[in-house]
Amino acid sequence: MSRLLNRHAAVIAVLMPAIVVQAQAQQSHAQQGILRKESDHQTGRIRDRLWIWGHPAGVYNDSYLAPLGKQSTIEPVAAAERMGIRNLIFVCYQGEPRPPFEKYYEPFKKLDRVYWSLVGAGGATSEDERQHVIRLAEQNENLAGFILDDFFHARPRIWLAANHPQFPVTLTIKAPAAIDCRSLELTQTDWRTGDYRSKDVAVDVSNDGRQFTSVQEAELPNAPGKSLRIALPAGPLRVFRIQVRSTHDTEGAISCGLKSVRFFRDGERVDSHDWEAEASSTYPGFSADGVLEDGVRYSASLSPEQLHALGERRYRGRKLPITAVVYVRQISPWLRPFLDEVDQVSLWTWRPADLDRLPENLAALEKLIPGKPVLLGCYMYDFDQRKPLPVERMKMQVELGRCWLCDGRIAGMIFLATPNVDVGLEAVEWTRQWIKRVGDEELE
Repeated sequence: MSRLLNRHAAVIAVLMPAIVVQAQAQQSHAQQGILRKESDHQTGRIRDRLWIWGHPAGVYNDSYLAPLGKQSTIEPVAAAERMGIRNLIFVCYQGEPRPPFEKYYEPFKKLDRVYWSLVGAGGATSEDERQHVIRLAEQNENLAGFILDDFFHARPRIWLAANHPQFPVTLTIKAPAAIDCRSLELTQTDWRTGDYRSKDVAVDVSNDGRQFTSVQEAELPNAPGKSLRIALPAGPLRVFRIQVRSTHDTEGAISCGLKSVRFFRDGERVDSHDWEAEASSTYPGFSADGVLEDGVRYSASLSPEQLHALGERRYRGRKLPITAVVYVRQISPWLRPFLDEVDQVSLWTWRPADLDRLPENLAALEKLIPGKPVLLGCYMYDFDQRKPLPVERMKMQVELGRCWLCDGRIAGMIFLATPNVDVGLEAVEWTRQWIKRVGDEELE
């Protein structure tokens, strides 16, 4: 009995922050006249707001499920039926299935609603494939929308020179106006292969970009992420030139790079977010401005202009919603120009430990996209550690989602994924029983 009471207390402790956040959000929404509803389908049952994330059969067998020694063979529609779900979000995975999709789509016609990927797993997309998806939507009444999977991609905050560059490699950083800096800090790369390590460096400074003063020659530590602080002369400075004269690499890239360059005055860091950086050599995708950025920079699979054009299309006389995947670690104002062009957002928590902050993360997303419907993504497996997800974690996110769904705060819930359904996972079976128990409840 004590265990049961403790478990109930734990569930209440989990739900209370969400309830507080919900109350605040509802008050805010009432003030703004915002009512979150799914744009293409209004219904009164919980089941009708539930989706399953689909991939071709067996795609996890040699990757995420390999540590378990499990082999999944279930096809997407069969998995949906086993879970008691009538709506399926299908995402192409590593080039499968290949277009045209008409024959593959045949089993999907029995479902209530299907979303199909305009951007597939890993952010993969092409104009040719998108045209095949558009054709599929024009031909099938139950194809009710689109998904942009892994749409935003992290770009490492790092500058790398090209392989085998000509030394010295020069990195030049310019401030918008002359500024008084007393020191700069060079941080060694932490590239995963262990190369691109800068060795001997020389620092020069200038007020006008023409006449330079030599400051110091030094050797950067040959260790990932290690820093070297260099004192700068007094007086306003505008241009900082760092010459990398050699590399620690003995094999591999035989190149150089820097993780960051930071500037300080009176012990405080100088804001350099609007400064410019250029290098005499750059590896594609790892530009010089990476050394000035804090946090992670993101790119996207499609531009805002491409999204706008896709959103303007009509299918069978109506618009179909486009949904973008956003992971909790990606919530940032940088996403806004892209999210302004989509109709819905699905929110995903990759690391189970981060579920503890799910209420705060949902609130942050709502602030970023006020008024847009949100679909809550629920993993039924720990993909981060490639192991079964504890049932308590599954319970936590599902019960929060149910609460938000009943309050109209989210438009639906997505369970990921069909290749997990037939391998004996406890979290999947718990979810199946939960859907069976509450699926036909009416939403008030």
